[in-house]
Amino acid sequence: MARTIRLQSDSNAHDRPWRVALEQGFFADEGLAVAYHEDNPKGAEGRVKDFSQRWKESQLQQGALEVYPVCEWGAIERVQQLGKGKIIGLDTTVRTGAIMVRKDSHVRTLADLRNVPIAVTWHAGTFYAAIEVMEAAGVPFGEIKLEHATDRLEALLSGHNEAAALMEPLVSRASAAGCRKIADLRWRGGIVAGEDVDEETAGKLRRALNRAIEWLAENEERSRAELLRDLQPEQRKDGLLPELTGVKSYQPAEFKEKVDWMMERGFLAEAPDYKDVVRSK
Repeated sequence: MARTIRLQSDSNAHDRPWRVALEQGFFADEGLAVAYHEDNPKGAEGRVKDFSQRWKESQLQQGALEVYPVCEWGAIERVQQLGKGKIIGLDTTVRTGAIMVRKDSHVRTLADLRNVPIAVTWHAGTFYAAIEVMEAAGVPFGEIKLEHATDRLEALLSGHNEAAALMEPLVSRASAAGCRKIADLRWRGGIVAGEDVDEETAGKLRRALNRAIEWLAENEERSRAELLRDLQPEQRKDGLLPELTGVKSYQPAEFKEKVDWMMERGFLAEAPDYKDVVRSK
């Protein structure tokens, strides 16, 4: 009998390879039955500030979920702080987003956002990516102000926040509302799996996902439709597509670089050991 793996998606725009692997039978070819859930049942209201209380994190802790993708920083932080699961690889895509402001905003550059609260999802991909891009623009970490919002687009359009760090489909919806892009965001994802997902099963998941990446690369029109399906058809042609890279193993040097960055900014109380967080092949 095929083993059932319960999977929680991260974001449709980033995680279509997971859905394609299910639809095209790539998981089944590996002897896996996947129960796929595309979003938490509470929607935006489930994106609470405390990540330990978010749906997929709490479900993994309770043993009700085997696998979920999340941003690379978040994968390290969650496994370290929640004490559950291991990182079994870097996820299928390099993810994309943007920092955006309203069309009438005085903001023209990232420097204009010094000490200005930016709407983000707390300690998720856009949170960390916003810090990286702001620092690269010369804004010191202590002058970067981020604010959690369960609905970042509403926080931007309503004027509650001057700027928001968004990913699709919110980037395209903000553009349709007249908002302007100030900076591009890029970040990687990590795959977190429960302790009972052994290396053989992890290998099957990785192979199936890489087959899905190959399938999407060969079906460009379908790829855009799949990845941006949460947008209106006329918006899909201009929507931000993540770079399809395939699942990769997490190398110790890459892990240390990311951990050092997080430690310097106080996101980790102590540096996790590679072997305690990453399940190596």
